[in-house]
Amino acid sequence: TPLKLGVQLLEKSWKENDPNFAKKFESFNKSFIEQIDSLATIASEFSSFAKMPDTKLEKLQLLPLIDQAVAFFNSADSVEIMVLNRTNKDVTVLADKDQLMRSFNNLFKNAIEACEGKNKCAIKIKLINDEKSVYVEVEDNGKGIDQAISDKIFVPNFTTKSSGTGLGLAFVKQAIENAGGQIDYESDPKLGTTFFLTFPLV
Repeated sequence: TPLKLGVQLLEKSWKENDPNFAKKFESFNKSFIEQIDSLATIASEFSSFAKMPDTKLEKLQLLPLIDQAVAFFNSADSVEIMVLNRTNKDVTVLADKDQLMRSFNNLFKNAIEACEGKNKCAIKIKLINDEKSVYVEVEDNGKGIDQAISDKIFVPNFTTKSSGTGLGLAFVKQAIENAGGQIDYESDPKLGTTFFLTFPLV
C-alpha cells in the first residue's frame, strides 16, 4: 500500500511539473528501497517456512551445534550465554542441521529481545539425557510472555513485534517436530521464560 500510494503521488507530481519533484523523488526513493527490502525479507521468511517439508535428516551431535549458535550471540557485551552440559554421553539426534541451527538462533534472538531494557541478558542452556531422550532448556531473564497470548506463540504469522513475520517460533516448533521432538515453555513476567525441548536419541 505505501509503495502504491508513493508511486501515484510521484506520478501526479511529475505530470504537474511540480518544482519540488526532485526532492520528493529522492525522499520517496529511500522509502521505496526500505519497503522493498522489508518485503524481500518477508518473502524469504515465508519461502523458508513453506520449504519445511524438504527436511534432510542426519545424525547430529547436539552439543557442538548449540555451541556454534552460542558463539555467534555471546560476542555482545550485554549478553551472557552459559551452557550447562549434564549429559553422560555424546548425545546424537536425527535432525535437519540447518533447521536446528536456525531454531537455536531464533530462540536466542527472542531471548535477547525479551531482555531489552535490562543491563545484562543472561541465557542459560541446560542439557540432560536419559536412555531414550535428550532434554534441552533455554532459560532467559527477560520480560516473560503475557498470559493472554500464551496459546498463540507457536501459531504461524502471530507476532507481538512491529516488524517481523511471526514465523520464528512456528519454525522452531516445526523443526523440532521434524526431528521427532517436542517443545514447550514456562514463563513468569518477573523471572523470564524457559523453553523445554525434547529430542529422541539416535
